[in-house]
Amino acid sequence: MTERGIVIRDATADDAREIFALEKRYIDCPWTAEQIAAETVADGCVFLVATADGGPVGYVSCEVIAGECEIANVAVAEEYRRRGIGAKLFDRLLSEAKKRGAEKAFLLVREDNAAAIGLYRKLGFTVVGERKNYYNTKNALIMSKSM
Repeated sequence: MTERGIVIRDATADDAREIFALEKRYIDCPWTAEQIAAETVADGCVFLVATADGGPVGYVSCEVIAGECEIANVAVAEEYRRRGIGAKLFDRLLSEAKKRGAEKAFLLVREDNAAAIGLYRKLGFTVVGERKNYYNTKNALIMSKSM
């Protein structure tokens, strides 16, 4: 998928180091490059990357198990936000998860991440619960969407 120089494609193990660099910038508890590389080829996983200007600028991954899509880490580089990249990553991810049998999608988001919560609501996710102190002293909202 391309739009204004953005390409959304399946991530590969070769993308792991650059995805890890994004992960370190935006995720409180980042996965290692080795964990990311393993997820790109793991059964049941969907791992997508958005690229522009020669490298990854965003990514999203999920695991599909027993009819559920559990969305793991997602990030878009700050300088590429508000261009629809996150929505496009999610559209493709959820489409692929549905093809693999997912009927419901879940994710966790830090309660004070208003931008992410806004995107997820726009995509049809609703808050179904909360995990206290999940992000050290910050709570996580559990959001879900039927597919």
